[in-house]
Amino acid sequence: MANWGKFEFGEFENFAKTIKKSLDERVIERWIREFLLEMAYRAERKIKKRTKVGETGDLRRNWTVGKVERRGNSFVVEIYNNTDYASFVEYGHRTGEGLTKWVEGRFMMTVSMKEIERDLPKFIEKKQMELLNQIMNGRKG
Repeated sequence: MANWGKFEFGEFENFAKTIKKSLDERVIERWIREFLLEMAYRAERKIKKRTKVGETGDLRRNWTVGKVERRGNSFVVEIYNNTDYASFVEYGHRTGEGLTKWVEGRFMMTVSMKEIERDLPKFIEKKQMELLNQIMNGRKG
């Protein structure tokens, strides 16, 4: 069997104790809430860029990020648009005489959320490293 060198567990144990001591539930919850809001605002910017301005600009202007809410063991933040026709533009709709024609959806939210989801691991890793640096430098978030 190969000898891979010596590992000093004492340093690792000290590191683990420092992290455990620094991470109480409030710090973790605040970190989660801040992270979710940041991701929601990133998504909102992407969605707005994909949304046509139209005659009034209402559709683009009315995208909104809600508050982060805790529901059981989960956290939820909604991104929504209260414009009457938002879902028709997003997903498509029937039109014309007898509703026989189809207008394809723009999928501005769907595509934007897929992009955010794809990039999520990169953002999580960056935020985790920031939190870890704060902990190791003696600050608690």
